[in-house]
Amino acid sequence: MARFRCATCGRKGECDYESHRHECPLCQSPDVVFALAIDELPEELVAALLQSEPLDDDDNSED
Repeated sequence: MARFRCATCGRKGECDYESHRHECPLCQSPDVVFALAIDELPEELVAALLQSEPLDDDDNSED
């Protein structure tokens, strides 16, 4: 299951996630964002995320 939010129709909810489809399950707009649980991500992606460098904690302020 994945959560989704659509910018076109403004609705959000949960749906069965299909990685080959990227459209709102309600209005079929491509302007949609999906959020997957970590256990639904491909193992290769999880491994890459765990091995990546942490983001820079610098606040980018000038000295």
